[in-house]
Amino acid sequence: MPKACSAINCPNRDTRENRARGLSFHSFPKAHEPRKRWLLAVKRIEPGSRKLWIPGAGACLCSEHFTQDEFEMYGGQKRLKAGVIPSVFSFKV
Repeated sequence: MPKACSAINCPNRDTRENRARGLSFHSFPKAHEPRKRWLLAVKRIEPGSRKLWIPGAGACLCSEHFTQDEFEMYGGQKRLKAGVIPSVFSFKV
């Protein structure tokens, strides 16, 4: 089963077709401070407790939640530059 983007309202899955379209998928940082900044940017809340969502080990965000200038090519692969925080989301108003 392919990984799914963890952003609210994002339907993207890590499939061969999406990779061919240029989508990439990026795991949440392990370091405390960058991880906290990603969690706050995602604005995802646990429905039952109304607490901040805590991502599981396989949680990721797709490249649509980052601007193009936040990526660099490394060995033929697109990867995020150090310290980048996701900023492109479509939250309900």
